[in-house]
Amino acid sequence: MGLVGLGVGASQLLPALSSGTHSRLVAIADVRAEARERAAAELGVTVFDSVEALCDSEVVEAVWVATPNQWHARHAIAALERGKHVIVSKPLAITLEEADAMVEAAERNGRQLLAGHSQSMAPTIRTMAQLVRSGELGKLGMVHTWHYTDWLYRPRLPAELDVRQGGGPVFRQASHQVDIVRSIVGQPVRSVRAMTVDLDPARGIAGAYTVYLDFEDATPASIVYSGYGHLDLAAWLRGAEPATPRRGQPDQDEAARKDALRYGSGGSRGANTLGLFGLTVVSCERADLLEARDGVQVCRAEGRELLEVADEVRGTAELAELQTAVRGGTRVVHDGRWGRATLAVCLAIHASAERRADISP
Repeated sequence: MGLVGLGVGASQLLPALSSGTHSRLVAIADVRAEARERAAAELGVTVFDSVEALCDSEVVEAVWVATPNQWHARHAIAALERGKHVIVSKPLAITLEEADAMVEAAERNGRQLLAGHSQSMAPTIRTMAQLVRSGELGKLGMVHTWHYTDWLYRPRLPAELDVRQGGGPVFRQASHQVDIVRSIVGQPVRSVRAMTVDLDPARGIAGAYTVYLDFEDATPASIVYSGYGHLDLAAWLRGAEPATPRRGQPDQDEAARKDALRYGSGGSRGANTLGLFGLTVVSCERADLLEARDGVQVCRAEGRELLEVADEVRGTAELAELQTAVRGGTRVVHDGRWGRATLAVCLAIHASAERRADISP
């Protein structure tokens, strides 16, 4: 595996990429010299200053593209054209035209293109989806997932708050939530009705949204998100003390504070475990499913049962899916078309909020 980009999100992938379980990390590309120097020293990998140079290496079979959203299409296509399999961190792209070009490049070159939406690949979410598919709980009724964080007040670069460059909570957070409900329902989204909410004009972008999704089989779902930092829902769900709120106005040191979080600048390279990306509840004919701290709660009229689920390091599921497809000669499940469908819903959220109308993605 080669890793393109060593930002905050990419550094969280390093333990899975380096574990040897599904892949061996052999190369990294980043535009920052300090990040390349640290990676070479700590990880023993070959480093490059561009995605093109990395993908020209014959020892690299596949590439994880973890660069800023506005570069996903360019970097993924560069890798695919050089015969590499590709995983792309969410969102797949920022326009449907970009997504189509990525899918076409993968198919023309006979390579795998996997949309890496980590939170929907959490073992708890996979377990919920499997229970729904099994039919043992009867008909699926509805799915809801809600999350509250301080996303808007963490250090942000200008592009991260610019919708035209794939910034803002819809591209960066709804892509997780849309993928969660799509994974569980297993049907195409028929229509989207959404409103975005701006509670701090000084930040320059809407920081919250409420979305209603109508699936083709008439299953309703809702996704709700707020990045304004009043409630730390993940901590509450885990029974932990909420983190100190990071609310406050942007300042001239925001870029420096952001840079300090990156790999190569002293930032963490620790892995994020998955699950509890907010509160996810699935209602079926004979039970409700609740994602819990240690697994999945199956809530029936006669009582509750906890299905324990082992934790999993971020990126493991994507790497396992890619390895299985490449070595087995099959297609990945969460391919470019899957990522395109999630992107289409995210774009429909923006369009619906602007027009105050139902949008077909």
